[in-house]
Amino acid sequence: MPDAPATEGADLLTQLKGLIARFVILPSGQALDAVTLWAAATHLQPAWQHAPRLAVVGPAKRCGKSRLLDVLTETAHKPVLTVNSTPAAVFRSITEEPPTLLVDEADTIFGTPKMAEKNEEMRGLLNAGHQRGRYVLRVVGNDHTPRQFHTFAMAAIAGIGDLPDTIMDRSIVIRMRRRAEGERVSPFRSKRDTPGLHAIRAGLAAWTKPLIDQALRLEPEMPVEDRAADTWEPLVIVADLAGGPWPRLARQACARMVASEIQTEEDNP
Repeated sequence: MPDAPATEGADLLTQLKGLIARFVILPSGQALDAVTLWAAATHLQPAWQHAPRLAVVGPAKRCGKSRLLDVLTETAHKPVLTVNSTPAAVFRSITEEPPTLLVDEADTIFGTPKMAEKNEEMRGLLNAGHQRGRYVLRVVGNDHTPRQFHTFAMAAIAGIGDLPDTIMDRSIVIRMRRRAEGERVSPFRSKRDTPGLHAIRAGLAAWTKPLIDQALRLEPEMPVEDRAADTWEPLVIVADLAGGPWPRLARQACARMVASEIQTEEDNP
């Protein structure tokens, strides 16, 4: 695929990609491109039919999962960072204008069958929120008045080990690893580093705001089908709007990462 003419968005994505790589070692170049596009896609949530989950999983501690959430918290649209939050609190944080949910330490929610059973309501929320128009009904107040809550919002979920299958199936999966000998990243310091990340966030917000209607109409050619296509479509649309190398990079990341997850499932039935 020849590169499309670049827009302001292509430069913003390249800057964001560089900042992410400064603080986090991603498992592949495709994973870095996917995370970059996912963060940008949070700024166009009114245009999406599906809200892709970003499953940031690793086999152990110190793989960079929480550091990646730190960076996403400072670049995503309306971030809501949760650690051990109740489903009720999460329900109330999602409005008609969706925030971006960032769930850390998901292994404390879903890490064992007993934990997962106890937190079935959270799993249901994350599953329902993948598709626009799915609501949950809860009773509130002393008079137990039924109330409908929104669930649609993009979400990044980080933890040790895989998430429940139904969440993984709705996710762009980033399989983190510990840094190899010789790999170096910059330490993340909030006071020093957030101004640069916030500048990128402001740039993404300004670039994407007038593009919502255009994004809503786009139906890009996808290298995958079915739910994988639904999940990756927002990232590919962002790439197509940005131009430059990004349409090619997005489709390469989509094809290779989806194929990798299919192979992982086949190897671990």
